[in-house]
Amino acid sequence: MLLELLGHATKLRKIAEYFQHSLETVWRCIHNVLDYVVKLSSHYIKQPKSNTPRHSKLADGTQYGLFKDAIGAIDGTHIPAFPNKNDKTKERFRNRKGEFTQNVLAAVDFDGKFLAVVAGWEGSAHDNTVLRSAVQERLLRVPSGKYYLVDAGYANSSQFLAPYRRVCYHLDTFRDRARSQGKYRYDTPQELFNHRHAQLRNVVERTFGVVKNRFHILKDMSQFNFDTQIQIVGACCTLHNFIKHHDASDEMFRVPQGMDGSQHNGVGDDDNSQEEQQQENVTDLPSGTNLREHIKDALWQMRQNR
Repeated sequence: MLLELLGHATKLRKIAEYFQHSLETVWRCIHNVLDYVVKLSSHYIKQPKSNTPRHSKLADGTQYGLFKDAIGAIDGTHIPAFPNKNDKTKERFRNRKGEFTQNVLAAVDFDGKFLAVVAGWEGSAHDNTVLRSAVQERLLRVPSGKYYLVDAGYANSSQFLAPYRRVCYHLDTFRDRARSQGKYRYDTPQELFNHRHAQLRNVVERTFGVVKNRFHILKDMSQFNFDTQIQIVGACCTLHNFIKHHDASDEMFRVPQGMDGSQHNGVGDDDNSQEEQQQENVTDLPSGTNLREHIKDALWQMRQNR
């Protein structure tokens, strides 16, 4: 019953008809199993530790080898939300496009598994605010000496490595340039860094795409109150990891290009306005700047020596 609901967003009344049980029984069973799946998250969504081995994708001598201490990528995604009718904070869920959404933050490893999921934030919340709160509340922990890749909407630091702003960043832009020029060309070291960064960080967008394509319930959770909507997001991410663990060859994990659901403007700025960035005090920290500069210079030197 729960899988029918999550996978196809089937209305509860139709599920009751299909399984030949009363609506009350279906409601109770789905909520009971949903609770158990959420509890399973501690077994299938695990945050990395300082001794977590380097991913093979970051091996020495590869084009990503200089990102050796990266443990994954972080991003936020907006999922349609249906706040409770009597909720006085309902308008906070209206994002800048005028839609009611919840802002879900997720950390993903380079195999496309969730490492942490923070759901329930209002659609109007800035990504950097959600990340900062998750760190403060220990919902997201970054092991010493490690870091996550993030987009330009987040502050650059030693724990969260962001691309250079106002520099070509998104993969579609690099692909278009390569098609027109016959090969990848970079005018500056910052462009080369941003391209390598984007190629690695894209795993989080592809993972969001897989989850949204598999679990149609994420498009319409209007049958449930908001607390249950938060549970459903966590359950879908847990089941994603469960399937990834037991059947990594599942065809849903092969996401075609353009199916990740992301929309970009082609430059290294995040989707928020300049005013929002100033309000959130999105600034680069010295330690993060030093790390980024080191990788950028080393990547450029390697390319020059080829």
